[in-house]
Amino acid sequence: MLETLKSWVEVGLVIAILVMFFGLVARSNVRAARVLGWFSVAWGLTVVIIEGYGWYGKGDWIIVPTRQFWHQIDRGSLNAFESVAERYFPSAFDAVAEWVLNWPAWLVLGLIGLAFLIYDHIQLTHMLAGQRPVPIWKRVLAWLREAIRPHEEQT
Repeated sequence: MLETLKSWVEVGLVIAILVMFFGLVARSNVRAARVLGWFSVAWGLTVVIIEGYGWYGKGDWIIVPTRQFWHQIDRGSLNAFESVAERYFPSAFDAVAEWVLNWPAWLVLGLIGLAFLIYDHIQLTHMLAGQRPVPIWKRVLAWLREAIRPHEEQT
């Protein structure tokens, strides 16, 4: 049952990300950091949901460390990252990398997503320097109006 739920969540997540990405790109000035940030946050929430479902089924909350999560996704890139960190960086960097790889996966993914979103916000404020940005509720309202409005095809 858990494997079925995982596969459905993965499929739903991929579909939602593709719809969001292509919908935003088709409409506007989407910036890549925003998309990567929301993707990472959504992935972190998915990990929490899967952990919560495991807790519901087993009775114990089993936290998935980042190392295990990365290993399940792509073992080769994890091994490459670890070998590069050991060979080419100081031992302090390797120790910090090992420490972070033992954190919960949802926490690391959430922090990466927040970092991308903060970077995107900083870029937006630099782009709109001298102007006061439109409040977020007005941007969301304008986007909803545009999404609801029927589009006539031009011939």
